[in-house]
Amino acid sequence: MTRVLILIFIASSCLFAQRVISVDESVSRNQDKSIVTAIAFSLLIPGSGEYYLGETSFYKPFLWTDLAFWFTTVATYQMAEKQLSTAHAKATKNAGLSIKRKDIDFLNLIGDYRSRGGVAGQNSNPDMNEDYNQAMLRSGKAIDEEYPNTAEYSWDWGSSDNPQTTENIKSYKKSLKNYRLFKIAFQASVGVLIFDRVLSSLNVLRIYKATSSKSMASQWKLVPLWSPDSYGTCLFYEF
Repeated sequence: MTRVLILIFIASSCLFAQRVISVDESVSRNQDKSIVTAIAFSLLIPGSGEYYLGETSFYKPFLWTDLAFWFTTVATYQMAEKQLSTAHAKATKNAGLSIKRKDIDFLNLIGDYRSRGGVAGQNSNPDMNEDYNQAMLRSGKAIDEEYPNTAEYSWDWGSSDNPQTTENIKSYKKSLKNYRLFKIAFQASVGVLIFDRVLSSLNVLRIYKATSSKSMASQWKLVPLWSPDSYGTCLFYEF
């Protein structure tokens, strides 16, 4: 009889036992925050969107990367401009260039030919890399087809018989080469700045989806657009 009562008591305890449910508050801590604001922060300053959503362990890599490449971008731009100014100054001093505008295409051309219309003090050299006007005529073009045949667009590095003139051209070409290298580095830095913002925005989307308890599908909608001349899609966000 005692055993039966014990079994009944145990069964009753299991029947009326309270069920305890724990709630993970982290999955809804960003319930009241805006994904549009978070993405806007990330596009402006990578990492700030993560910080806005409370992810303090994520924002530092994005922020430091952005600061580092902003410094690189500014530095490489300034160095490229410095090399371009140096090349222009060398052409002005050693080749008699008088144009003030720093046209990179024209400056590259000056490095390809010793003179515009023949080196002073000698006959026109048959080498096409000596006389720009002669090279244009040989190719069936007018001498002023690309640039006016005026004093402003004329230059003369001097005779190739003089070793110093050759050194001047080499130094000039080196400045232009350095300009191109710094320009490439500048463009690469700008690309990293853009990529950092895109990556931070995607990371913000991932964090928001995991911590807002909202269905992203219900907020973002892709609506197809069609006309007889074109077609595409439009992205809408519900506030």
